[in-house]
Amino acid sequence: MRLFDPVIRALLARGHRVHLLHERDAYTDREREWLAAIEREPGFSWALTSTLYRDPWARFARPLRRLADLLFFLGPEFVGPEEQIARAEKRTGLGLRRLVRLPGLRGRRARGLLTRAVEAIDGSAPVSEELARELSGLAPDVLVLAPHLLPGGRHSEYVRAARSAGIPTCMCIASWDNLSSKQHLRVAPDRLVVWNGLQQDEAVRLHGIDPQRIVITGAPSFDQWFERKPRPRDEFLVRVGLAADGPYLLFVAGALFPGSMTEAEYLRDVWIPELRRDARLRDVQLLIRPHPRRLEQWREVPLDHLSGVAVWPREEASMPVDEETRADFFDSIFHSAAVVGINTTAMIEAAVVGRSVHTVLDPAFANSQRNAFHFDYLLEVGGGAVRAAESYDAHRANLAAAVAGEDDDAVRREAFLLAFVRPHGLESAALPRVVATIEETAAAGPSPAARVPAGLAPLRLALRGVVGAAALTRRLKRSLA
Repeated sequence: MRLFDPVIRALLARGHRVHLLHERDAYTDREREWLAAIEREPGFSWALTSTLYRDPWARFARPLRRLADLLFFLGPEFVGPEEQIARAEKRTGLGLRRLVRLPGLRGRRARGLLTRAVEAIDGSAPVSEELARELSGLAPDVLVLAPHLLPGGRHSEYVRAARSAGIPTCMCIASWDNLSSKQHLRVAPDRLVVWNGLQQDEAVRLHGIDPQRIVITGAPSFDQWFERKPRPRDEFLVRVGLAADGPYLLFVAGALFPGSMTEAEYLRDVWIPELRRDARLRDVQLLIRPHPRRLEQWREVPLDHLSGVAVWPREEASMPVDEETRADFFDSIFHSAAVVGINTTAMIEAAVVGRSVHTVLDPAFANSQRNAFHFDYLLEVGGGAVRAAESYDAHRANLAAAVAGEDDDAVRREAFLLAFVRPHGLESAALPRVVATIEETAAAGPSPAARVPAGLAPLRLALRGVVGAAALTRRLKRSLA
């Protein structure tokens, strides 16, 4: 909703009908409000689907795909990011995790053979007939996928079912880390929409996507921050509980990998005390913006009693999915003297808004910084959008300069934005390119459905028997319960 609301509205504005298919039925209050509002737009409709939760083939294939994703992150390209491996392991069944740990399967060659075997089994599984019927009943000109891409995700089932139903597919990569930290793209859509050349390289190098299928558009979810105007500063600071007569630093929290401490504990015990050691920063105000998915951390660690510190929003923190929350998010960045974070998308958004962005490389968050592939993009692309300090002395000096108005990062930020956010030019919005790509995908028609190699036909037959027997067993157990 946060990332693709602009795309949906742009398609509606061009006279298209948009049907939103959800697998998730639990929404925040803001999300429900968004759905209620967009339902009033002509041409929009939405529905829940549970087809793949019921499909026996999908139930069988999901553990295998999670195993394949675990093997993907154990490959030579991903040596280092331990938490990515841990996340994939948690989603993989205990028996399959033990299989991977067998001494004979620890080498690169053995893992490669196991990966190919798993992919052969997955590729031999038939398309979900029920999902293909559901998509055919909707009769779309194009199926646009916006997957979260967590290990074991089902996007490949949608691509295969759509292709069997003669529906072209266009996958839009939602965020900057999705191709380097989530899962393996097993089945390529007809078009893959990426932000920039770095994501294109990841798609080709890590996922084996044909470059001819890839379209670079820029980041459509960031277009809104380029032209937005702020509300009055004094009014904003009163709302968040800070004094209007002084500068403030904004700390944007993230949805980080687990570390030796939570981000809230880190601010209380490390970051704020380190800042206050510098006379230039002793009285500077601090606005802390919690990540909506980590609110419990901030409820457990009070900071509001500290002088000049405000945690906001706290009770109902939400992704910026509507006009009010977007304005709040933008104002918190725009009115700040500088922005600080560990590793979060908001650091890129702060660069778009034109604020200097800072971090300090702390070993407590190594898995979210040094060991996370996408973090390097913040520091290196175009010279880096983020000024990273190796020590707290350097970090304090960087922030003191920013508070004093001595920001010399503008050239590097512009170079980063040109390479990462708007590769077709800072004045060239990404959204029209995304919409055009979706329309072109629909006009081009679908790729032919992939055929299972003749040599794998016996495997498909065997799988049919195994899955059919498992489904029959479940039905018998339910009838006898």
